[in-house]
Amino acid sequence: MDRLKTLASCMQRIPVPGLPALALAAAVIGFTPIGHAQTVGIGTTKGGATAQISNAIANVVSANSSVQVRPQAMANTQQYIPLVNSGKIELGLANVPQTRYSVGGTGMSEGKPNPDLRMIVTLFPFRAGVLAATDSGIATAADLKGKKLPRFKERALGDYIYRSYLDAAGLTYDDVVSVPASNFPTMWKMLKEGQIDSAIVAVGSKPAFDFDASLGGVSFVDLGKDTEETTAANLPGSVVIEVNGKTPGEGDGKHAIGFDYALFAHKDVADDIVTEVVKAMYDNPDALRDSSPLWKNFDAATMGKDVGVEFHPAAVAFYTEKGIWQR
Repeated sequence: MDRLKTLASCMQRIPVPGLPALALAAAVIGFTPIGHAQTVGIGTTKGGATAQISNAIANVVSANSSVQVRPQAMANTQQYIPLVNSGKIELGLANVPQTRYSVGGTGMSEGKPNPDLRMIVTLFPFRAGVLAATDSGIATAADLKGKKLPRFKERALGDYIYRSYLDAAGLTYDDVVSVPASNFPTMWKMLKEGQIDSAIVAVGSKPAFDFDASLGGVSFVDLGKDTEETTAANLPGSVVIEVNGKTPGEGDGKHAIGFDYALFAHKDVADDIVTEVVKAMYDNPDALRDSSPLWKNFDAATMGKDVGVEFHPAAVAFYTEKGIWQR
């Protein structure tokens, strides 16, 4: 009873800025919060495929481990990658080409290296492409000539993807009508409002379904099957991939950009946290696949796939134990 009185007195008379009441109680009477739950943030975007992927990770890990993952949504990946690099956010999510650029301080991150990022999971082959209304007359990359396209800042991900399509057709921004776009959500809004004629969308993502309904049918613009050289020059680690499934915009003979997605962490994130995260994902692949069509090709056996970015030691240890470390 005396200890409880001491606790109450401390909480009333000694304010501790930024220290939650539960932590203060633990400090005074010497107990650990029930379950030893640890909360970490994951950098993600506001909407789109990246948000869908991070939400699935947060839900599955939080439900199957002692780590509670909370998405930290921002306008684009370039905003939160430096925060993960500095340790202000524990985890982050991005495509592999952008992650490689970010670590080395080249391409999209020219002059701004992020050397303290460490891979913890190679997720799955991600498919992204340029989507247009079926009745727009834009069937191939060459058909983008003269059309209104979103124009992102130089070195933004959207800029690299559109340059890949223009390069594939021997076009440049001089051959199209450029309409400034600050980020992907802005681009999607512009397409719905008719300000532009196409937008970048992930195959099987929620925006693809939304556009299919709002535009009366959509089609992915065919990048062309023999365009890997120009595509890889813009997005290292990417490939040209067929999109011939059943989600909106897919169809026989169409090609888009394929690259792996990366879940990474700051290098000093505790080993036990990294282990809990990767174990929860490794043990629950069906829960991830059931979250959306984006995850349909997720394979736990490829979580340790080498993508040219250094892995966190705890992830390496886990994958080595499971026999799936691919280095």
